[in-house]
Amino acid sequence: MSTAGAIAFAAVEYVVTLSAYAGSSAFASKLRLCALTATLSLVLWLLLTAVLIITLLAARIVRAQIDPETERAPGWFALGSLEGGARPIAGRGYIGGFRAGVPQLWAALATATIAGGIIQRGSAWAIATFKEPQLTAGVIAAASISVMVICVVVHRVARIAATGAARALAPVLGVFNPLGRWRAAGVAMIGLVAGALVACWFALPQSRSVLPLRMIASGGVIALGMGIGAQVHAGERSLVERGPLLDVIVLVVIGVVWIVLPGATWALVARGVLGGVALVVAPRLGGAVWPRPLRTKKRGLAWAGGTLALTTLTFAWWGADLEAKYVAITASPALEHLIGVVRFANDLDRDGYGTVLGEADCAPFDKSINRGATDIPDDGIDQNCDGRDFSLKDLAAASGPTATVPPAFQRPWNVLLITIDTVRYDRTTFGGYAASEKHRDTTPNLQQLVNHSTSFTFTNAPSAGTMASIPAIIMSKYFHSGIALGDAPPGVPPKILPENTTLPEIMKRNNYVTGVIGSHEWWNDWGLDQGVDEYDNSIGKKPDPFIVAADKVTDHALAYVTRHQKDKWFLWAHYIDPHGRYVAHPQVADWGNAETDLYDSEIKWTDQELGRLLDEMKRLPSNDNTLIIITSDHGDSMAEHGIPLGTHGTALYRELLHVPMIFYIPNNPPHLIGGAVSNLDIVPTIAQLCAIDTHDLSFEGRSLVGELFTGKADPDRIVFSETNAPNRQRAAISERWKLIYRLASNVEELYDLKADPWEHNNLAPKNPPELAMMKRALQGWLDRVLYARDPLFNQQFRQMKDVLATEPPPVATKDQTIADGSIRITGIGAPPGVTYKPGGKADVLVYFQTTAATTLNYRFELMAWPATDPAGPIGISAAHSNLRATADGGYSTNRWKVGEQVRDRFELTFPAEWKGQQIVIGLISSDTTGARSNATGLSPQGDRSVAILGTLPFDGPPDAPLPPPTTPPDGGSPPAKSP
Repeated sequence: MSTAGAIAFAAVEYVVTLSAYAGSSAFASKLRLCALTATLSLVLWLLLTAVLIITLLAARIVRAQIDPETERAPGWFALGSLEGGARPIAGRGYIGGFRAGVPQLWAALATATIAGGIIQRGSAWAIATFKEPQLTAGVIAAASISVMVICVVVHRVARIAATGAARALAPVLGVFNPLGRWRAAGVAMIGLVAGALVACWFALPQSRSVLPLRMIASGGVIALGMGIGAQVHAGERSLVERGPLLDVIVLVVIGVVWIVLPGATWALVARGVLGGVALVVAPRLGGAVWPRPLRTKKRGLAWAGGTLALTTLTFAWWGADLEAKYVAITASPALEHLIGVVRFANDLDRDGYGTVLGEADCAPFDKSINRGATDIPDDGIDQNCDGRDFSLKDLAAASGPTATVPPAFQRPWNVLLITIDTVRYDRTTFGGYAASEKHRDTTPNLQQLVNHSTSFTFTNAPSAGTMASIPAIIMSKYFHSGIALGDAPPGVPPKILPENTTLPEIMKRNNYVTGVIGSHEWWNDWGLDQGVDEYDNSIGKKPDPFIVAADKVTDHALAYVTRHQKDKWFLWAHYIDPHGRYVAHPQVADWGNAETDLYDSEIKWTDQELGRLLDEMKRLPSNDNTLIIITSDHGDSMAEHGIPLGTHGTALYRELLHVPMIFYIPNNPPHLIGGAVSNLDIVPTIAQLCAIDTHDLSFEGRSLVGELFTGKADPDRIVFSETNAPNRQRAAISERWKLIYRLASNVEELYDLKADPWEHNNLAPKNPPELAMMKRALQGWLDRVLYARDPLFNQQFRQMKDVLATEPPPVATKDQTIADGSIRITGIGAPPGVTYKPGGKADVLVYFQTTAATTLNYRFELMAWPATDPAGPIGISAAHSNLRATADGGYSTNRWKVGEQVRDRFELTFPAEWKGQQIVIGLISSDTTGARSNATGLSPQGDRSVAILGTLPFDGPPDAPLPPPTTPPDGGSPPAKSP
């Protein structure tokens, strides 16, 4: 059974693994993978044989205690006597009756399912309810014991019911009775499992990516092979009768010891001795366990000798080929687990690193020395197996913005950049979440990385959404004010144009092989493939809000890295999972079904797969020369600040901007660095670490080399963030202060981050001195980026094309000015082809001209009312626009240049009951204090704050003719006349 199962597994798994691999592999690697698969199948054979021996003997002993007659029954295991008058028929086995063991198996499975469900749910309740570990464990233990006691009764009832059903079905179904025959029961169980998988596939689409389909399929192949092996040997004398059971056990022990031995020279000698013993034992087993063609002594010797040679060569050389090994690890869960078995058996000091299959633990008996250890400086010991002892003298570097890379760290680095979507810093273990009220260890693997890295504790994303942050991060430019973008339909990000310079293109300057692994449909045609040799978005090719991708991203990343071990490589991999919609991951964390709980479990799931990636990276030869940078594009709202749960992109508060940023540099001492930084700093930092000339480029971020090697923060630095959805907002952020400016409404929010880290108390109305300081910083940044008149790289300037008018206004306005005459309102008009109708909605154009520069920032509100009674008050039926700065804050009045003609759009909705052929247009102007300016020309009766700009045609039903103009009794200007 074991032999046939292992052979079936090897043949099928090799073919399926090659087809599932993410990329192409060399022909030589395919041959080595064949040898590796065969060798691991021999490991599987050892496991199956040992497990089957123990299981069958244990079952026989138990059965003998229940039914002494079993002891005289032939074979290893009496599968239950036939009951109900069964009789053998030539060539057809038994008909009628049923096997007594089958109903008992069904009863056991039903009982185990019930018990498992109750214990699982009870344990989840206990963990969520009780915070004290000992109490929680005690409750779970007590509940489990109670359930097991109850299950004794449940099993008895289930067994009686299953036996009765088997007896009733026996005359009807015969050998096809699933409750009474083993083969029929096996088919029925396979059908139940397949049905459950199909149901999950369609009813729970979020489960598709985590269903262990490959492992189930591999298990099915092994079971099928074992069944074929049992069928081939059916009717022959059993292994017990042949007598070589001891030889089987000896062979299994030899195989286990063979795996455990390290890769040292003396171990090769020991393997040779064990191989000689195996050659002696193997031929004696030829007639019992080998397939029929191998049942002679010579063939048995040839089989054993070939096996010995194959395993030796694979463990020492072929299996150490990284490409072949990681084809197995990334494309076959079963082979990955078998490699883990070999690693565990060969890891003599239990440090997670073996000595065969290329893992090369340089101190197999010392747990403190391995490829993943941190080298203690100047102690004369090479803890991380890189061939040298790290010295603090290697850290000599200047500090500050002009810092240089220390000589010991000037090398041809490989670069692994990882972006994780939607991760709040405060929801990570290293961000304090494990010590919070919920005590959730969401990122244990990233915590381990932080322990060996430089972690920046106050990194602010350049924007609060993926569409704006991701391009900004890989170009070190602000999305709205520095990146050349194409057009895009709604719901799709605008394409990155070739005029931009992306990080992969920068890496190509130094002859890097570059790769990108996406996991979202936006990566299909976003323009992020510029400068990329291997662009892979097969994971996120199709839209899937329930996508579970972290395991696949890790597999694809390992496949890329191992393919390019001989190259100088750069890889950017994006993990999408923490992005909504949140999906439950009970296999890693069962914290509840609330959205916030699911968000935490998404982070834990991603961390698990990142841990798998990081662990495997440590085993690669390139690990000593690989930089690892991990960050996130933005956070997510957990219903703070009135923002709906699971929302981002719409505000610039801490929960949406504060993200992790980790730099791992081999041998560099770990640091936790405060001070405001931005993940726009990643590109210039990588460029400097990799000695890439970027003098012709400009970055909004700055190199962090000084901080990385000195561990010193810049407490005075101010960084910036932006969003345009739904309204334009900009933020200036220092370690102590944060200023948020809403351009459309001209509203400022100032927060003291030391006293109020979660930004609840707006200090701007109190006008502290720090407000002016932060405003100067913000305005200086806006002058440089938002108002830069670059038609290619500045979206804002392209929007300003509509604002800066060259044609005269269709309807002229007289005598209306604001800002003490610095700004003159020159006229109004309708956009081409627009007609104003009752019940309609349309834009009205207002034209301004600057005669002198002003520091005042005005907001405007447009009004319209029927011209049926211009002499009277406006009335309650007037149509109003929103009160806002020009171009929704995109071009405020204090930015207008002298001589410019500015054209602004105001949207109005006209009531359906309006009549007449003319409407009056009025404008309200208010400054930063909210005070309204009085009209310097015409104004309606009773309201000098509304400046009448003129009238426009209106397509309403006829009304009474207009009366002649009169002078308002309050001394205001007479109403406007029709043009």
